[in-house]
Amino acid sequence: MAVFNPTGESTSISAPIGGLNTRDASDLMPETDAIRLDNFFPGSTDVSVRKGFTSHATGLPSTVQSLLSYSSPSANKLFAASNNAIYEVTSAGSIGSAVVTSLANVQFQYVNFTTSGGSYMFIVNGADAPRHYNGSTWATPSLASITGSTINNVTVFKERLFFIVNNSLSFAYLPINSVAGTVATFALGSIFDEGGKLVAAGTLTRDGGSGSDDYIAFISSNGEVAVYAGTDPSDATKWSLVGVFKIPRPIGKRCVVQVGPELIVITEAGFIPMTKMYGTDETNYAIAISDKISGSIEHSVENFKSTFGWEALVYPAGQYGLFNVPSSSAGEFDQYVVNLTTGAWGRFTGQNGYCWALMGGDLYFGGSTIVYKADNGASDAGTAIQGSAKTAFIYYGGRGTSKRFTAIRPVVSSDADLPVSIGFDVDFMDGTSSYTPSSATTEGSEWDTASWDTSAWAGAVSSQLVWRSVADIGWNAAIRIRTSTTAQSIKWHSCDIYYEKGVGL
Repeated sequence: MAVFNPTGESTSISAPIGGLNTRDASDLMPETDAIRLDNFFPGSTDVSVRKGFTSHATGLPSTVQSLLSYSSPSANKLFAASNNAIYEVTSAGSIGSAVVTSLANVQFQYVNFTTSGGSYMFIVNGADAPRHYNGSTWATPSLASITGSTINNVTVFKERLFFIVNNSLSFAYLPINSVAGTVATFALGSIFDEGGKLVAAGTLTRDGGSGSDDYIAFISSNGEVAVYAGTDPSDATKWSLVGVFKIPRPIGKRCVVQVGPELIVITEAGFIPMTKMYGTDETNYAIAISDKISGSIEHSVENFKSTFGWEALVYPAGQYGLFNVPSSSAGEFDQYVVNLTTGAWGRFTGQNGYCWALMGGDLYFGGSTIVYKADNGASDAGTAIQGSAKTAFIYYGGRGTSKRFTAIRPVVSSDADLPVSIGFDVDFMDGTSSYTPSSATTEGSEWDTASWDTSAWAGAVSSQLVWRSVADIGWNAAIRIRTSTTAQSIKWHSCDIYYEKGVGL
């Protein structure tokens, strides 16, 4: 058998652990970044295909628009809101009878809140009377001085429940450690110059933990934020305005997520950290933690900002933050995931979740009539996970000369036979022809007829170290990898390149 001997100079590049970059021009992108990173997660040392999802609870009457996670010292439970009712979906399998019925709206916001009377999950939607659940019983709390059905959002601050009221620039709140009683209100209209209405509230801190430096931020539909400190809005000696500042307009009611001491807000200009906005203004978009994927977020905002489903959560077991973003107006969603250690981004596709929640540390999402358990298994409920990645264009050997590329060797590992298609582009070309994956899990499929090769990576977490010949001439080059899997875990570690430098012009 003839031995393939690559010619020219060789070099090695890392897999794109810098993550997805839709902000920078292709000519200026860092070598560790990716032009495309679909269903690959950028780790610290490699890039891996995401895990799949499995069916968890079935038989729901319609789209699941809220997942409500109850957590107490003694129990973790999960509920799904669908059609006009709420169902318990803690256990896998077919659902039972509804636990709450005759609802006008199932797009809930909720918090878990423990008092001397027990541990509660308090839910609101702005159309029905609030409900709470204490681990065994659902009830409608008695609220005085307010129409309960006008409360559309809720948060916890300084041992109190704070509420957002429909079409208002006033917030409401209950007495300390209470889930019922007389609701007081506090007007913010005089400090907001641009009108609108309150949409959300959340807590943030300067000292990295819960304590005297904790603040509560009230966010208006026009992007004005009022930050307060204190414990009792009814007492001027115990409640004070820290400041008012401007951010881009928030998107939806589920627009805030707590990330440690930081409060991140989903806005029309990306995902904005509140503490970074002090002393600046809403035009400083580079502050957004999503700055590196701003091209993707801008597209989604332009086309789908009014579509239900924008939401975020932190998933510690997966070591990422997840931002759910509509990708169509017909129930299709992408998840932009950020590595909590490195800040690198990837995009997950094929998980059409209208809402997300954690129960006992595990990740779930609500689909059409089904609740799925995410980050579970090696397929998407039996369907292949489609992974597609493309590195930045890299000027191997420098920008000043053209090169003839002769061979590439991706270093990819898997715990079973693995189909991988490998592509090679030069000079900002994009050879993204149609890809039809094989139905067999042990065979690859041809994707492109020019510079592609396909091979099965086999073994128990073994690496493929085979050179693939290429014949392309250009100033720079990018590597494409695509795979379709229903049975394997896949990691991309690095790629080796052989090339010959051109002489003269």
